[in-house]
Amino acid sequence: MIHLHHRPPSHRGNSQKWLRRIHAWFGLALAAMLLLFATTGFLLNHRAEMKIPALDRKEVTQLLPIEARPADPAALAAALAPALGLDAATLKPRVEPAKAVGWGGGDIRQPERWILRADTPSETVQIDYWVGSSQAEAKRTKPNLWLYLARLHMAIGTGPAWVLLSDAAALGLAFLGLSGFWLWGRLHGSPRRLALLASGGLAVATGLAWFAG
Repeated sequence: MIHLHHRPPSHRGNSQKWLRRIHAWFGLALAAMLLLFATTGFLLNHRAEMKIPALDRKEVTQLLPIEARPADPAALAAALAPALGLDAATLKPRVEPAKAVGWGGGDIRQPERWILRADTPSETVQIDYWVGSSQAEAKRTKPNLWLYLARLHMAIGTGPAWVLLSDAAALGLAFLGLSGFWLWGRLHGSPRRLALLASGGLAVATGLAWFAG
């Protein structure tokens, strides 16, 4: 009588099995994020050359009266934020010092300029104020859907939660690349061929980046 003994699964086979599962689940979990970044990345790369009209925005400008001269940009933000429906803390200041500029064949003294800016993925608000003036100009820019998604891609005005999610997606993509190389080498090629493929891909990417710069 012939007895057949089943060979226990090898440790190598189990490792490949679990790595394939993890690779597949990572790909599924990151599919939406990767689709978002791929679409917005394409639009951003070709917005100038292809004149893509998808990345559009609507701008509204208004003049806001200044009742009392503010002492500093923080005071200006506190005075104007309620009229714009903003929290004064979200307005980030930038100061351009006073300087001499040419005008009519002579020089005049241009006053100090205060710029307050608040960014979120759904809008940008910028306030321009020349020190000593009785009014400030507020420009509110609202992106359309595609530009909104592109701003998410660039993490404009996003909070720590979105940055953490984007970092997790980037790390997950790196894991997918590394695990894909490893699985291909184990299942379809030798380690030497895998090393040559990885080195060739890295060399091509480096060369393209060098010539693009």
